[in-house]
Amino acid sequence: MADLQWYNTVVDSRDALGQARFWAAALGWQVRRDDPEWATVGSPGGAPPYLAFTPVPEGKVVKNRLHLDLLPGQGISREVERRRLEGLGATLVRTVVEDGVEAHDVMADPEGNEFCLLEPHPAYFAAPSTPHTPASFGP
Repeated sequence: MADLQWYNTVVDSRDALGQARFWAAALGWQVRRDDPEWATVGSPGGAPPYLAFTPVPEGKVVKNRLHLDLLPGQGISREVERRRLEGLGATLVRTVVEDGVEAHDVMADPEGNEFCLLEPHPAYFAAPSTPHTPASFGP
């Protein structure tokens, strides 16, 4: 067994502090460090993992190799959450339909980094024995 802890996910950005503020608002987290050279956000409880943002001179040019899947809270529709995120500066890239069912929205943060907004299927809120994928929920 590894004695290793996931501490940060680091995101290159043009505006580290702006990105930290977007993600803190999107996730209901708090900006933990508001330094434009290394800004971090974390959950209100303060425990890792954190999202960290560091400035780079170039903008995003290709598809992300890693992205976050975000799940609306129980009882909150994907559409309501999508509108809230768009109000914070996110954009809808496309809605993904799998087996005739809207599975998730691919969205982008203010700098174009993609993330997925999942359809809040009830199985996500059951005590999971294994992680679910959007495709595992049929009509």
